[in-house]
Amino acid sequence: MNITRANGGEKTQVLFGQHDVVEKWKQCAYNTKSEINIYADSNASLETLGFKNYLSILNYLKEKGVRIRYITEITKENMQFCKSLMGITQEFRHLDGIRGAFSVTDNEFLATATLQEVKPVSHAIYSNSKQLVDVQMHIFETLWNRSIQAERKLKEIEQGIEAEFVEAINNPQRSTEIITSLASSINSEALLLIPKSKSMTRLYKLGLFDELIKSSKRKARIRMICPIDDENSELVKYLRVNSNIEILNGTEGAISLFLIDQSRFFISEVHEETAKELSKTLGFGLFSNSISLIQSFRLFFDLVWKSDELNEKLKDHERMQAEFINIASHEIKTPIQSILTYSELIERPPEKDLIAVESIQRNAKRLMHLSNKLLDLTRIQSNTLIITKESIDITNLISKIVEDFRIQIKSKYGSLPSIKLEFDTEKTIMAYADKERVSQIISNLIHNAIKFTQEGKIAITVTETKDQVTVSIKDTGVGIDPNVFPNLFTKFTTTLSTGTGVGLYISKSIVEAHGGKIYGKNNNNGKGATFSFTLPLK
Repeated sequence: MNITRANGGEKTQVLFGQHDVVEKWKQCAYNTKSEINIYADSNASLETLGFKNYLSILNYLKEKGVRIRYITEITKENMQFCKSLMGITQEFRHLDGIRGAFSVTDNEFLATATLQEVKPVSHAIYSNSKQLVDVQMHIFETLWNRSIQAERKLKEIEQGIEAEFVEAINNPQRSTEIITSLASSINSEALLLIPKSKSMTRLYKLGLFDELIKSSKRKARIRMICPIDDENSELVKYLRVNSNIEILNGTEGAISLFLIDQSRFFISEVHEETAKELSKTLGFGLFSNSISLIQSFRLFFDLVWKSDELNEKLKDHERMQAEFINIASHEIKTPIQSILTYSELIERPPEKDLIAVESIQRNAKRLMHLSNKLLDLTRIQSNTLIITKESIDITNLISKIVEDFRIQIKSKYGSLPSIKLEFDTEKTIMAYADKERVSQIISNLIHNAIKFTQEGKIAITVTETKDQVTVSIKDTGVGIDPNVFPNLFTKFTTTLSTGTGVGLYISKSIVEAHGGKIYGKNNNNGKGATFSFTLPLK
């Protein structure tokens, strides 16, 4: 029995009986011109209800060029049917908790009531009313956007993978439990975005950082972005000393994020900053293992991390520039003052003061060297440093430089200097390089070695391989400060109150312009350091 209401060419029917429902579905399918969308619960496969050519009709529609979209709840019981369906359409998705079934095509829709396992479909509603078809199409689109790829759900079932979930949290206590659970389950990585310094201290009191420290010591990479101020500065120092947690100074916000192992994340709003308990500061949140959401939040975190990392580097650069200006000002002021003082002494009768003249010359040369360094620095920054290569006797060049430094050391320490310069000149080695620039590198490295060596010796060696020459300067001084090591060859790096901190940076730039390498290390015996650089033989 059918009940029909018609309005012009539009018709709406209530169908009773399995035969009429199945025949009407076949009619709708064959009428489809461009698109058919099917929504059915796990028991609503017409194939299981005696409709043996159900998949054959869908395959016919596919060959006809009809777009087929299908949503169902995939279970262990209907997996075989779902795999067969995937062979027909790739636009196949899973949705939990489906009840009932409907199909909507270009101009028609057919909807059945909820089906039961032992009872066949008994009645359905059909309509070709444009308004009703449009509404049903909108419902399908909404459900389609909430569903996930069928292939993924099948994989979850076959491999026993945890099903995807998105849990909305509006219970502060539950939020606290989730955060604690995440902290204790880190395997390889954790990302934390903490919007306020007080939130960080509350998490510490909760015991969260004990778990983070343990994970970091197990080689898990822990990265944290949080505003750093008086509230949490001591805690940040403690974490940096006692763990491998990477912490960046961020800006204040209202959203916290905790993501672990690319598998779970928790994001929550933070409010009531005056509250003493963490749970009272947490508002609405989301807890999920959704891969797409995890990828999105990770991308967001990485963007914030890189932005804050750049800000930190800019601040460090500004600090180093300020230090450089102060040091350079001191370096320039000292020789200028000496020149002025001794110039005044020379003007006094009755005769010239040779000591004053020598001092003026020495400080004038000091100023010249400083100005040359600054000029080289500018040339390197603007990529205008010129290297003129020629065949040079590197052994002879080093011998002359060493002799000059020996005279300086003797002048400073007398006939029994506390520092000895050693260089083996027996073998002549030729290199292809800029003579003046190589002389500049060697002089700078020997000068540094003398500056950091109170007593002992400085040994210069030259070794030759098939295509390059290596020059090494080994001293018995204080060695390289571990705090300086990471920035050894960068601009403005110095551990002394004198020196501009650009000598090694300039040396590195000159060596690399030759196609060579420069490196430094502390000696194995714990006394002094060795700096080496390479140059091409031809």
